[in-house]
Order: sequence, then structure tokens, then C-alpha cells
Amino acid sequence: MMKCIEMSETTFYFILGGIIFVVFFILIAFGLNKLKKFLIKKGKIKRPTSFICIDGDKVRSKGELIIDNHLHRLGIQHIYEGKIKVRGNPIKYDWYLPDYKVYIEYWGFYGKLYQRRKQEKMKLYQKGKLNLVSIEDIMFTDIYPNLENELKKHINLKEINIRHCPNCGEQLDERF
Repeated sequence: MMKCIEMSETTFYFILGGIIFVVFFILIAFGLNKLKKFLIKKGKIKRPTSFICIDGDKVRSKGELIIDNHLHRLGIQHIYEGKIKVRGNPIKYDWYLPDYKVYIEYWGFYGKLYQRRKQEKMKLYQKGKLNLVSIEDIMFTDIYPNLENELKKHINLKEINIRHCPNCGEQLDERF
């Protein structure tokens, strides 16, 4: 036969209070965790991770968008993001201009690892004797003439008198 354990009223309420405390503590912790996640998510600024260019290319940054759109306006056929091998080493380029056999790299990031990879890529372009146009962030102070000047080192660009609105990309008439 089973023996019934007798418990004093004080012990019973003590154990019941402990159980209620633990359950209440778990519910509070769960609620605070949900509130924290909500506040973190609400505070984040949503930014696009890709941009569609005039010619339909999908690029990863606003800098790449500007460069790609200008190549299109100049009438230069280009391939965005491809891979090549130079002396057995893979290189992922930003643009390749097949009619001129010129590669374009936009160096839009900073940091030690990125700078190291940049130097490695530049050495590989030199070893492979490939034509490279390097675009640095500082060049965006006046990107259109800067890009054209860099391209002219490798390409015989015709004089371009067509001007475009820097905001919307529309072609401007002779008044501007």
C-alpha cells in the first residue's frame, strides 16, 4: 500500500510559490526576449542589396550602378561580374569590355583583408598582362570625366558631347 506523505501547510505553500515563481520568471524572460528582437528589428534601416542598371545589369552598389550606366551611355559593350584564370589563379572581375579586352575594377570597400585582396588582384592583372582600369572611391567626386579619362588610356573614345542628368540619367539638350 502507498503511504501518503503528510506535508505541513507552510511547506505546501512554499513549494507552490516556488513553482509559480519559476513559471512566472520563464514567461517574463520569454516576453523580454521577444520585445528585444522586435526593437532590434524595428530599428534597422533597410537598404537594397542590388540595383538594376539602365541596360538591365543587376549590380551590388550605387557606385557600380553609376559606372555601369555610364558605360552603357558611352555605348561600350560590357560584361558585369565574370571569372577568369590568370596563371592558374581565379579572378572575379567587375566588368570586362570584350571589344577592347579591358577589365574594370571598382575598389569600393576598405579594410585590411580587402586591401590585401586588392593588391593580389592587381598583381595578377599585371602578371597576366591584362589591361586594367582601376576606379577608386575618391574618383566619384567627378566620376564621369574621371572614368572617361581612365578608359582613354586603353580605348580610343570618341569625343562625347552627350550630357546626362546625374540624378535621373535622362539625356540633356544643348541648353545644359
